[in-house]
Amino acid sequence: MTSSFNKRILVIAGSRRSGAFIRFLDSSPEYNVTGVYMEKGRDDVFSEARLQTIPVIEDWREFLKSGECDAVLDLSGSSAMAGKIKNEADPLGIEVMGEMTANLIWSLLRSAWARDIFDRLLSKVDQSWSFDEILIILLESARKLTSASSGIIFLGKKGAVTDKISWGIAGAECDEALARVKDFSRPEKDFYEDHGRTLYIPLFDGGSPMGGLALFDAKADNGDDGMTELIQNKISSIIVQTKALHKTIKLSNVDGLTGLYNHRFFHERMEKELYRAQQYDMNFSLMILDIDDFKKFNDNHGHLAGDRHLKSMAKIMRFILRETDFIARYGGEEFAVILPEASIEGARIAAERIRKAVENQNFGEGLRSTVSIGIAAYPDHGVKKNDIIDKADKALYKAKGTGKNRVCVHGEKT
Repeated sequence: MTSSFNKRILVIAGSRRSGAFIRFLDSSPEYNVTGVYMEKGRDDVFSEARLQTIPVIEDWREFLKSGECDAVLDLSGSSAMAGKIKNEADPLGIEVMGEMTANLIWSLLRSAWARDIFDRLLSKVDQSWSFDEILIILLESARKLTSASSGIIFLGKKGAVTDKISWGIAGAECDEALARVKDFSRPEKDFYEDHGRTLYIPLFDGGSPMGGLALFDAKADNGDDGMTELIQNKISSIIVQTKALHKTIKLSNVDGLTGLYNHRFFHERMEKELYRAQQYDMNFSLMILDIDDFKKFNDNHGHLAGDRHLKSMAKIMRFILRETDFIARYGGEEFAVILPEASIEGARIAAERIRKAVENQNFGEGLRSTVSIGIAAYPDHGVKKNDIIDKADKALYKAKGTGKNRVCVHGEKT
């Protein structure tokens, strides 16, 4: 710290918090640690001082006279040492900050550090982070701030816990610990005797409880009410903002009529699937589907019937395909499906199931329809996104050109 407006501090070390004080003070824009003195050496304090390139003082009295400090922070914990410091500092007009002031500074610095941790985290949150990743980082941040050995973060309420993430505690013990919390909407201490000092911190969305944070074996001075309130407010805020971000992202990625993913997001997912397949030497298949004679269906039965048809197609595909398969409305009456780790034969079986389901589906008032499907696969038909899409498209056109209501794989004879 080089600003002339900073308060220059000589730290008389001694307490177990001395190293942390030195680090926090020297990283603060308001303070500049110009020297550290300790009568009886402690490696952790001196290594902290050296790490920050802060001079370790041999003679604190001479240092006071040198004019290189504006204040002394006494962390010695010795009343005799406090008296000596006061006798030397007062005539020089140097402020002496004792245990009470030190505790106040400690509390302020720790709160500032916590805010900085969460503010930096919030600034990095973007659409590439999954919700679970956010919860993991929030739990780890809270665990470090309270020096807890383990913890749980979750959303939901009593009897309906969701999105649960744990660290250092798992399985039945997780459930047992949460069962000990009397009220998920109220903070609680020492609720689980099996893990020393425990803290339960409720999380809120506005005024409504949305989940909680349980921390185990937390250090007493790191889990005071001020710190727990800060953790509660910051984590709640980040979760609320992350949920809103993910909701916005989901809306921007979804087709409004069918609820399937849209054309733009399909291309993003294709890029990711291609990268994953290349990195891990895996395969995947792509099918492109087109409702046969959909324009005629619309003309004959009206656009409302056409919309119902598109919605029914989405339901059929969701019912038949795996949860890991990615379904998108490619455009108009066309759909695209990415099938991770699916062979050509596996994709063909899934496509045939869809084709038959559509053929047998009653689309209202006895209305019938069919679908044509083209299939291509990585790496069999290409190693670039556009090549694979083009091959699936060509297979679709072949299915259309050879009678419709059929499945064609690129390069195979009909």
